[in-house]
Amino acid sequence: MSNIEQIKNIHDLEKKLSESELSRYKNFANKRRKLQYLLSHAIVKSVCGENIITDKSGVPTIKSGFVSIAHKDNWVAVALSDVPVGIDVENTDVERDFAKQSELLGLKITDNKKDFYKNFVEFEARFKYGKDSNDAKMYFYKNGKYLIGVCTKEKPENIQFMLSGAK
Repeated sequence: MSNIEQIKNIHDLEKKLSESELSRYKNFANKRRKLQYLLSHAIVKSVCGENIITDKSGVPTIKSGFVSIAHKDNWVAVALSDVPVGIDVENTDVERDFAKQSELLGLKITDNKKDFYKNFVEFEARFKYGKDSNDAKMYFYKNGKYLIGVCTKEKPENIQFMLSGAK
């Protein structure tokens, strides 16, 4: 998980993008979303040497395995694996009507903040994992006020995080 506020040389990261990634990157109007996209794609290129391919439905893939991307606020989380994986990250400090949001999202209805965020992160990570997510396990991690959920068949001891700029 990386903080987009710590990006020092945008030009170097832009060089890591393929032509199609660069084209999509340049079309983002929102600066934060643009930086989230740049950082996540540059991380994948740096770690596995591949560019992300996005299919027609917007699902990111790589040739050598599986990738999942999540972003919240100034943070980007990227999961790379040999097996299917889904990741989500949420800021658990945000107050909202948890029961109403649970109902709107089709989650188990709760007015408990901790339960809501766990349910929401699981829902998002399982969605990104794909259709067979019920056969996978969920793992949860805290990083300050952020909750990270990883849906995978990978063993928990094989899940590693590279964190920078944690607040």
